[in-house]
Amino acid sequence: MNKMKEYLRDEYSDDYLKNFCRYWLKAYGGSGDEWRRKNDLDCLYFDGDLLADTLMSAWTPIKWVADLLNEEKGIRFHKYRIDSDDPLSDLRMLSDDCEQYLPKNHKLVKLLYEFLALAEQRCNYILLPNRKMNRARYKDYISGEEVWLYDEVPATLSHLFDQNSLGRFFLGPNNEVDIMRVTGWVAREHLEMGFENNEIAPENVRPLISGLSPYEAKWLNDEHEIEQALEYMIDFLQNREDRLKK
Repeated sequence: MNKMKEYLRDEYSDDYLKNFCRYWLKAYGGSGDEWRRKNDLDCLYFDGDLLADTLMSAWTPIKWVADLLNEEKGIRFHKYRIDSDDPLSDLRMLSDDCEQYLPKNHKLVKLLYEFLALAEQRCNYILLPNRKMNRARYKDYISGEEVWLYDEVPATLSHLFDQNSLGRFFLGPNNEVDIMRVTGWVAREHLEMGFENNEIAPENVRPLISGLSPYEAKWLNDEHEIEQALEYMIDFLQNREDRLKK
């Protein structure tokens, strides 16, 4: 069952960018656990389980591509504008006239749509071992220093092995990362395709783009790097979708 289609009902379309914009517009306005159980796509895929999380952010690559293609117009897109009378204006703008800002014949937009088609499916949602890991996957603090991970999968997988980072959610009795717990969670969530030859080890994490350490995350604004990242994300979700079906 496609939970995006179920949630949007008559508003659902075959335009995956519009689907996400309409989803965010519809889900905006509530708060708290009960609201999240019934309105967050990740929770909807797991019957309201609050350990649910989105594996790959849909908004992040939308913003990467939209900002790049509209750079000469001086437009930068925001999911929510804090200083605006209409904080959701950019979502409405993309939903109402996405072709103007993201022309579908552009190679990056084609890749973005291919990714978004997968991103609304079950293959883009996971169950965490701890709810606090949700925010830590985007921004964490390592030895007191702020570190941005942007929900990028290679960074997530690499930081699982660092006891001062996401590895703290997998500690054993000696207060060190329990590798069996890490590999068990990765296998349970079918994330093996993030490692070379499906061998779960820190040295085997596949990078998001060439020249970037898997342990590091990067906000992308270069066309070639965005293209590489989208290709990685599409490949990952396609492989995960196949695993889940099996």
